[in-house]
Amino acid sequence: MMAKPQVQYRCSECGHISVSKLGKCPECGVWGSFVEDVPEIEVTARPASRVPISGILPAEADLDVAVENVQPEQRMTTDIEPWDEVLGGGLVVGSAVLVGGEPGIGKSTLVLQAATALGQHGKVLYVSGEESRSQILGRVRRLGLDPKNLLLATTNSLADALAMADRARPVALVMDSLQSFSTEEDFFGSGTPAQLKITAAAIAGFSKKSGVAALIIGHVTKDGTIAGPKYVEHLVDAVLYMEGDRFGAYRLLRSGKNRYGRSGETGFFEMTSTGLVPISDPSSAFVTDVHNLQPGSVVVPAAQGSFAVLVEVQSLAATSYLPSPRRIATGLDYGRLMIALAIIERRAGTSAGGRDVYVNISGDFSVEDRGIDLGVALSLYSAIRNVAMRDGVMPIAEVGLAGDLRPVFNLHRRIELGARMGFREFIVSDKARDDLSDLHGLTIHRKRYVSEAIAASFPRVSDAGGESQ
Repeated sequence: MMAKPQVQYRCSECGHISVSKLGKCPECGVWGSFVEDVPEIEVTARPASRVPISGILPAEADLDVAVENVQPEQRMTTDIEPWDEVLGGGLVVGSAVLVGGEPGIGKSTLVLQAATALGQHGKVLYVSGEESRSQILGRVRRLGLDPKNLLLATTNSLADALAMADRARPVALVMDSLQSFSTEEDFFGSGTPAQLKITAAAIAGFSKKSGVAALIIGHVTKDGTIAGPKYVEHLVDAVLYMEGDRFGAYRLLRSGKNRYGRSGETGFFEMTSTGLVPISDPSSAFVTDVHNLQPGSVVVPAAQGSFAVLVEVQSLAATSYLPSPRRIATGLDYGRLMIALAIIERRAGTSAGGRDVYVNISGDFSVEDRGIDLGVALSLYSAIRNVAMRDGVMPIAEVGLAGDLRPVFNLHRRIELGARMGFREFIVSDKARDDLSDLHGLTIHRKRYVSEAIAASFPRVSDAGGESQ
């Protein structure tokens, strides 16, 4: 006797299944998205314990699991140095890499540059679901790129795109963009989380089976979730994010995940008429003048992956005419701004009450490194008191809620970077255990609390406790 199909409800946005119709999806939080879904019943199904092993394993299953027979990963490098460094030394053969970022940030431009550069290793197939082949070729010529070994195709069908890649057998496959491809059994609609997961899983599976490296472009909204990359991060081998102001000149490429290298690596680019140009010395690009800084300006080294870059923290405190003063942070987490304001009020006796406070990080990108905490606190103190820091002083420390200074990693490298830019005094935590004995001609102020760091940073308070190296 055939079993009666059980009625269930599926979310049209994320594919979440429920036995009852819900008003709000517990998975993606969308209201009114559940539709009736009747699953098919397999009447000939047998218990799993009675299914023979030969019916489980495909005929072409790879049963050679000896460690000594595993081949090392192979990489394909380009002439774009930051791109190769962020990937951990180049694009791994058979890997799937997701490149995300806001629309207009330069994802397609960078991937197109990388695709043409990968042409030295063989054919590269560029499949677009958004642009025509003439548009892509026009961009190639406008950027002055070499289209040798570049194959162009346009389709919105995922099956057709993978079929073309299977026939062409390129060394790399570019899918632009993830949101524009769909399957014949697409029940959810283009751009929904369920569609993105299905598409990304199919592309990643094709890469693993065929050995064709895949570069997948995905759009990101302001919260970085609805457009897709956050939903499919676990399906790909590496996730690269492009950051920066789409109307500005500078771009940052950051690896949020990398199974073949170190995550958190970053590369810096400048957007020009000929595409994205690598920046060899980001510090000189983001900080133009390290001397005679105005009140509210502090230069600090921010760790970006395995290296550091100098950024300028700019704060402004102005009289507020609103019942609730503004607190605006650009390039810095809003919560960290509020914590820094609370610390200098309770631990340094400086209140921003009745003032609008604005904080900006130079370079048009966000900084998550806690090593700039002291720089942010001193910048706020400088803006509220309207007094500039002493020339040539650089703060490098994390700040706790008790106002205590805590050590940061890569302290030696940060101090070296500051010294190259002309700084001669550095304020660090007294708990730092880094060997700084080879830093000659520099003064290292080892302080315990933020109040002591303030005393060593501003000219109105006498400095004490300096330690010469």
